[in-house]
Amino acid sequence: MWRNCECFYAGHKFLSQNRGLLVAFIIYIVTFTLVLPLACQKLGFSTYFIKPQEPYKLIEVENEARTKHAKEILQGFQRSAAPFHVLDRRRQIEFSIVLMTSFRTPNTHYLLQVAARLLPQVRHDRGKSVITILNCDAHPEQNKDALYLSNFVTIVNCSVPVVSDAVHSRQKDDYILGLRTAVKHNATYVLMIEDDAVPSEDFLNHLRFVLKHKMPWKFLKQRNDWAFLKLYYPEKWQGFGWSELPELVLIGFVGGCFAVWVDLKCRARIRRKLLPLVCSFIVWSAYFVLVACSVKRTHLIELRKLFLPFMYSVVKAPGCCIPGVLFQKSHALELANYLESIQCSVNYPVDVAMDDFADKRNLERYLVVPNMFSHIGLHSSLNSRLKHYAEFYLMFKP
Repeated sequence: MWRNCECFYAGHKFLSQNRGLLVAFIIYIVTFTLVLPLACQKLGFSTYFIKPQEPYKLIEVENEARTKHAKEILQGFQRSAAPFHVLDRRRQIEFSIVLMTSFRTPNTHYLLQVAARLLPQVRHDRGKSVITILNCDAHPEQNKDALYLSNFVTIVNCSVPVVSDAVHSRQKDDYILGLRTAVKHNATYVLMIEDDAVPSEDFLNHLRFVLKHKMPWKFLKQRNDWAFLKLYYPEKWQGFGWSELPELVLIGFVGGCFAVWVDLKCRARIRRKLLPLVCSFIVWSAYFVLVACSVKRTHLIELRKLFLPFMYSVVKAPGCCIPGVLFQKSHALELANYLESIQCSVNYPVDVAMDDFADKRNLERYLVVPNMFSHIGLHSSLNSRLKHYAEFYLMFKP
């Protein structure tokens, strides 16, 4: 019996001295076997994502629901007596928006969804923004959605014949026409949008906030030193890599410091020695790093959308991808002239040419984080490939 008492006392002493480690062990188990599997099972890039039985079918169903909602909004505009064609020439236009569209088979009605999100914001702007739809089909009558929108939005049809083996060259020509069309309105900014990029609910006001409060030139350089501002970057490339390693280190450091602070506040008498504090810091730093790696950086960035527009940041833009791009008027015209002087191809697409344009003129390229657009395009207009289903399973719906 005396031995049993000694064992009990030794066990009790060990638990009392290492209660923090026991709590950490329990939290680890609960987090990684219960909380994260439940919370992240529908997040496409998370470690705990569970693939649905028919992922593409669910994506199509969601697209049909958005299309139905878009048609309801547009029917209200069609009944309205106030057209979008009429502009007040006495007012300085801030945003000249060009929405580039082309027909897809099958017709996914992406254009209707983007237009339904943009038109209420443009009308609410009361003349500070103007929108034009650029129909990039060689046979404009094929794009029924563009024909429908022509009832209350200005439509510009491309007249360049399609060359089957020069899709990227055709995209360059369309982009040049879009830039020149937008510049004609003499707006402060030119905004180029592809028809499968749905803007956020309060997109225009958020964009104004970014331009006024978040642009690096506000603090570092002159106003005209940036070529363009990208408003979307593919989620699949937003994960942790070598360049994001400092972010992981920062997450672990802040998480470890917070845990040590809580430990000291809650159990100050026990945690006075250095070694227990160091152990606590290491355990909880590893915890926060593992949580971040399990949830994935893509979805952690999405969390910032809960606190918009204040959580927007502007960073150096990587190459690739132009679903939504903002230009200053002068640089938009310069870019159009530059694109006319070069030849685009599969190995040298428009987005790469835009980067070269910025480099040759020593202009900065910026990206807004998190994305201001949702890329809903499952069917590409450039090729027949489908996007991976994981890119549609995000924290927030378009």
